[in-house]
Amino acid sequence: MNTKINFIRVMFATISLSLSTSIFAAPLKILEFKKGQLTQVEQTQLCEQVKELCLQSVQLRSLKTVDQNLWILSSRNNITQFKPSSNGFKLVREWSVVTAEKEDVIHKQYVFPKLFPLTQQRYAIAVIDQISEMYSGGGAGIERASFYELKDAGLMQQFVKNYPFSLNRMIRACFSEQDYARSKGHCHDEDALSLDIRPMKPMLWQFRYSYNLSVSPASDSEEKSYKRSKILNIDLNHAPSQPNIPVQWNYAGME
Repeated sequence: MNTKINFIRVMFATISLSLSTSIFAAPLKILEFKKGQLTQVEQTQLCEQVKELCLQSVQLRSLKTVDQNLWILSSRNNITQFKPSSNGFKLVREWSVVTAEKEDVIHKQYVFPKLFPLTQQRYAIAVIDQISEMYSGGGAGIERASFYELKDAGLMQQFVKNYPFSLNRMIRACFSEQDYARSKGHCHDEDALSLDIRPMKPMLWQFRYSYNLSVSPASDSEEKSYKRSKILNIDLNHAPSQPNIPVQWNYAGME
């Protein structure tokens, strides 16, 4: 009998260890805030605790983390965290994300609708600076990202500032009938940059930059069309002031 009891204890301990190890080793995932996921009951519970969430003019996005905490991103760029209880979701903390005071067609700022894990229980958000440029026959759309850890008491701490996030640019290449004739319908030099972020382990993200340059046959540029990518492992404890990518990829707009 004692042998059987000891065997059961050993098996139980092994299973418990296995479960705890698997939870600890669970991969870090970037989570997306989505619209229309809250039930009417949930929305009423949240509204009673945070009055902003009652306003019809405020649009809400939500997500749930592994621990079943509920996170809300409002169209006013405020973030709230709730935890489950026997009586429904209870407010844990709030963050008021300060964005640009004045926005226009040239410059906008917003919270990117994703929650980025730093560790299993620490999270960050990205505030995106969106810049538009117009020039003769062309233009550019530029996005730069700053990342902030969401800390206790509604505080935020920046750890990455003004990194390239996306770029789409067109520069006119056709100025004469001859240019249009040899352009073969492609009258602009165009380039684009995109960023894919992958959490590798606590406080280590992999930044995957992809860049594409398409040069018009009518262009006087000495560049040739190409596609390239670069993978960078960023230690979030000591993130560089700017990522190590080519200068052309790191376009921040006209000064």
